[in-house]
Amino acid sequence: MFSRSRYAGDAALVLTTLIWGSTFILAKDVLSEWTPLDYITVRFTIAAVALCLIFRKELVAATRADWQAGFVLGMLVGCGFVVQAMGQVYTTATKSAFITGLTTPLVPLCAYLLLRARPTFGNMLGIVCATLGGFILLAPPSSNQSEGMLSAVNIGDLLTLSCTILFATHIVLLGVYTERTNVKRLTVLQITCATILFVIVWATIKACVVFFGADAWMPDALAREAAPLVWNVGTLWRLLYLGLVGTLAAFLLWTWGQARVEAVRAAIIFNLEPVFATLFAVAVRGRDEWLGGWASFGAALVLLGVLVSEVRWKNSG
Repeated sequence: MFSRSRYAGDAALVLTTLIWGSTFILAKDVLSEWTPLDYITVRFTIAAVALCLIFRKELVAATRADWQAGFVLGMLVGCGFVVQAMGQVYTTATKSAFITGLTTPLVPLCAYLLLRARPTFGNMLGIVCATLGGFILLAPPSSNQSEGMLSAVNIGDLLTLSCTILFATHIVLLGVYTERTNVKRLTVLQITCATILFVIVWATIKACVVFFGADAWMPDALAREAAPLVWNVGTLWRLLYLGLVGTLAAFLLWTWGQARVEAVRAAIIFNLEPVFATLFAVAVRGRDEWLGGWASFGAALVLLGVLVSEVRWKNSG
């Protein structure tokens, strides 16, 4: 029975990662017209409103302990997104993606520090394979993208690194809270709390720009957050998909799946995200999106890491 539950959890997390992979092209299209903070705030607001309407009984029935769990998880994922967006102001997109990939090897460290949970040999081998494969997918050694990885570390890199710590801690604590909190309730509360954080940050930046101006004290990237929103049919349907499927459905699946899967294996499975993102990009925009032989090798390493982590190794403790 445990085995069935475990594999059902794995399947839910794979589907979650598949959904995330499908969002990259759509998000890129939206970000060509919207600023990052506008996009994140509207995307999560759509998900939060829908969740509160669908699961309003769960929201009303939430206890103080439920709200505490939702608040902690919501602040972790919310602050992670905000800090990641801040980091992208000062670093390149490639370096940001590369550093964010460090979430996987940080999960077992966070699990040990917070819970004294020791990863198995299979977990560690899977982490090595999946992390290395993810890095190759994001910056193949033969591509010009890899040159940016060798540039000097800046404040944006450090901000992005801190966001990976927040994401890794979120993955670990999500596994803890799902053991004692209803999955639907926990999903509603963490998305709602994260959305409140986004709205506060968004409103604060907008107000500062309006009342104090942006030229003298605010970086250009943040000053652009004052730009008016561009609405059209294409942007609307993309945001609805990103909010209802890419956030609402993905977080429900993620929370349900991690109630059955330990945090370290969940982190390994999440390395499938760049694989799925690349496959969707190739399917929609053609073979030019494929990065060549190194990308194939990286994808194979990620898949190997996921498979290796599923094996019950002898004498692994």
